Amino acid sequence: DYVIMHAIQSIGSRWEPVAAFLSHGVGSYPILLLVFFIALLCIDKWRAAVELLIISVVSFGILTLLKHYFGIDRPYVIDPSLTYYDNETSFALPSGHALMSVVILGWVAIRHPKSHTLLWGTILLVILIGASRVYLGVHYPSQVVAGWLFGILILFVAHSLGKRLWTPFRKRLD
Repeated sequence: DYVIMHAIQSIGSRWEPVAAFLSHGVGSYPILLLVFFIALLCIDKWRAAVELLIISVVSFGILTLLKHYFGIDRPYVIDPSLTYYDNETSFALPSGHALMSVVILGWVAIRHPKSHTLLWGTILLVILIGASRVYLGVHYPSQVVAGWLFGILILFVAHSLGKRLWTPFRKRLD
């Protein structure tokens, strides 16, 4: 964790505005959710928009439970010698930005599987958001990876449940 964290932070303060934008602008999960929810509504993807809203609310609840269960402090609290450019008050494990970016962007990518641009854009944005959290000093790399893994698990369960619940319902409608 320390080696990777110091390597990312060795960029210096010149990346701070970009990292802050990735964390609090485009990578902020309320903003991500709002943008994609409205975008899906604008292209008449009502079901996908409602699914995105539901999976996001459930994921945020799971995230809150996980943070309190693990109860691990932020890196700058554990080791005051670390550089930090941001100050967070919640627990650190798992990274909420990492988990929620995987869930929100991943759900949109799952619902639009033919878009390779969306898939690669999702992967790149999720990685950049995670790296920004490490750079800002609010997460160790392992906490970001844990967020990604929990996010992938939530996506897998939601997608599997969606198939199991929707298919019988759809057959009844037909």
